[in-house]
Amino acid sequence: MKLNLRSIDLNLLPVFTAVVEEGQLSRAAERLGMSQPAVSAALQRLRLSVDDALFIRSRSGLTPTPRAQVLYQQVNNGLQTLIEALDPGQVFNPAHSERVLRLIAVDYFETLVLGSLIREMRRHSQTLGMEVLPQQEGWQRQLLNAEVDMALDSQLPEDERITGEKVSEEELVVVARRGHPLIKGKLDLEDFLQAEHVVLPLRERRILPLDEILGRPGWRRRIGAHVSQYGNLLAVASQTDMIATVPKRLALMQEKSLKLQVLDFPVPAAAVPIYLMWPKALDKDPAHRWFRGLLQETFRHLDRA
Repeated sequence: MKLNLRSIDLNLLPVFTAVVEEGQLSRAAERLGMSQPAVSAALQRLRLSVDDALFIRSRSGLTPTPRAQVLYQQVNNGLQTLIEALDPGQVFNPAHSERVLRLIAVDYFETLVLGSLIREMRRHSQTLGMEVLPQQEGWQRQLLNAEVDMALDSQLPEDERITGEKVSEEELVVVARRGHPLIKGKLDLEDFLQAEHVVLPLRERRILPLDEILGRPGWRRRIGAHVSQYGNLLAVASQTDMIATVPKRLALMQEKSLKLQVLDFPVPAAAVPIYLMWPKALDKDPAHRWFRGLLQETFRHLDRA
């Protein structure tokens, strides 16, 4: 029959381990800050629970019974695990962790940052895992429910249960294929306004309000194609006469392989911020804090490159 844990007073276990380690009631009582009768009473209650005498009196003090010796090894290991788990000052050791860290991000992150991040993570741990999830509708609920550890986006959510900080920023550029019939090495505003564009539809107004940036209220791009990923913007622009507005570092990474022109944006435009955000419920989680630091440092290296 399985033991009902509620029938055991877990406060008895630290008393038991202290008596085993000290070998005398008096020394165990002094170590625990208890009276000797209180320690004796606690042992008697534990004897009844486990149906064993636990200790044999001798001239040198109290000797654990065989059952008590086995119990001590099991209980002491368990208590140490609990202490480590509950200690607010606990330090995360990535080398001994098999945790899988889950991050929501667009493919920009996977292309530009993920390789460097994993390389750095492997310097500290061969057992940590990582899973990058696409940014889909409802992703903020995943954060709030702690289904994922963190997310990257260009805007902080208006929910005080989610916290975050800016980790980088990205300059906007325009890409066009080499040999484009109208665009050759420079892009002026009129060419930009008249060109056909390939776009990310779900992010167009929220992240890239071009009519505001260009000072043309109500203006809309001539959209030739909608795609789902940043990488596809570059691919389509490289094979057609469409142009695309993309992050500069991503464009420079693919410039040669896709035979692209990387062009300055036609008017001055503010850099787009990149925010790392996470649920406040995980703010003090040791593994989470370690990984945030690693990700922040990866972005700092990227910015310095």
